[in-house]
Amino acid sequence: MKEIPNDKLKPYDIPDPDGDLNEWFDFAHTINGYEEAGSFKACAELANEQSAKTLTEMRCALLFEARRDRHSGGMGYIDTDWIRKLLRGIKEMVEAQGNL
Repeated sequence: MKEIPNDKLKPYDIPDPDGDLNEWFDFAHTINGYEEAGSFKACAELANEQSAKTLTEMRCALLFEARRDRHSGGMGYIDTDWIRKLLRGIKEMVEAQGNL
């Protein structure tokens, strides 16, 4: 999936946080989270500490969770509540920006 800048992100680009989570992985890769967060470590901290607050931080944390899942061979534990919280926050922020 190609990258989508925050100002071009539309609510319909974001998987339904209350629905099937099959699309979250691809959506997570619409941002270069390591670059946007400033480093791998900074991106990891956003995800591990569940401290993401801004749109960019939430997208970076989601990307890190997708990378964590991929590098575990899909056998790692995925915190679906955290994934849903991130998707919900991202969708709310995009809608608040008026990117309809």
